[in-house]
Amino acid sequence: MGTVTWLTGNSGSWKTTTAKAMLKRGDILLDGDEMREALGNQSMGKDGRYKQNIQVANLAKLLSDQGFHVVIAVICPYRELRKIVKKITNCKFIYLEGGKDGDEYPYEHPDLY
Repeated sequence: MGTVTWLTGNSGSWKTTTAKAMLKRGDILLDGDEMREALGNQSMGKDGRYKQNIQVANLAKLLSDQGFHVVIAVICPYRELRKIVKKITNCKFIYLEGGKDGDEYPYEHPDLY
């Protein structure tokens, strides 16, 4: 059984760069921009973000069930959404501060856990 590590934080918080630095041989990286393109999700609204994150979570679960360590670099901006993907993947979240902020970049900061 593999594991899932999910890097969360707003746009521009260095999630992808940090994820790439964490990778070990055989690990799989699921990056938000690449996943959005591959899965055809172009909506950045709340519904689109929920859809993309749940799709990424389901893919990560499939891969981890096959023994892979999966590192995810996807914003996952809402607390309730993080609860859903945690239930699907049993992931460990790593929150990265910084990046963009404001109404165009909604992000509900996590409770400390």
